[in-house]
Amino acid sequence: ATGMSNGGMMSYRLACEAADVFRAIAAVAGTDATLACQPARPVSVLHIHARDDTHVLYQGGAGEGAFRDRSKVMDFVSVPETVERWIVRNRCTGAPRPVLQRDGARCEVTESCDGRARVQLCVTETGGHSWPGASVVRRGKEPASQALDGSRVIWGFFSQTSPALRGLQ
Repeated sequence: ATGMSNGGMMSYRLACEAADVFRAIAAVAGTDATLACQPARPVSVLHIHARDDTHVLYQGGAGEGAFRDRSKVMDFVSVPETVERWIVRNRCTGAPRPVLQRDGARCEVTESCDGRARVQLCVTETGGHSWPGASVVRRGKEPASQALDGSRVIWGFFSQTSPALRGLQ
């Protein structure tokens, strides 16, 4: 499962409540908003987020002026806490290792997890609340980061997670 913003948050909920159905999830610009989570089995998680996201703030909380009615918005969990929750849930050991480093983007993965699950974080320096690699941004004034192609990173992550997807393009 994958999604952006609220769709990313929905992906986290699916990982918590339907781990028997979903082997992996990828969330873009949406952190783990679950209140309780006990997945039936480990689920691989990819999280992609821009440091300058003005809606779902990297360090937690909701961006000022990003929503019309502030009373209907939660204080979003931070990206580091989201990733740490899944490292704990998947019973991962060892330190994350870098898998991508380039101007404006970096990715690191923690692989020593139960059930061969992985937890990967990709961060872009810019891009705001958008899909990295997109040519058109639907919401917000920030152009999408071109330092990372979110769709390609997600496909690569999913294809490594599921043998049935390997070799498909």
